[in-house]
Amino acid sequence: MDKTAALVQLGQAVRHFRKAIGFSQEDLADRTEIHRTYIGGIERGERNPTFLMIIRIARALEVSASELLQLTEAIANEGGQKVE
Repeated sequence: MDKTAALVQLGQAVRHFRKAIGFSQEDLADRTEIHRTYIGGIERGERNPTFLMIIRIARALEVSASELLQLTEAIANEGGQKVE
């Protein structure tokens, strides 16, 4: 497994759900109490969030952590293509 690719795919899933509910990165940061630059780093695949951070993000996005990870896996299975 390519760690960098997996992080990029997680970031794409976070971005997909964030945009689906009409949140900016700042909105998501406020809702999760995570700094906006950290959210941006996750979306770009530059950060490796902990399990607890993934749960916080998923709750803020109004999805389950499993839904977030399922989309991440679907993106990986599609060759890393963005799902918008």
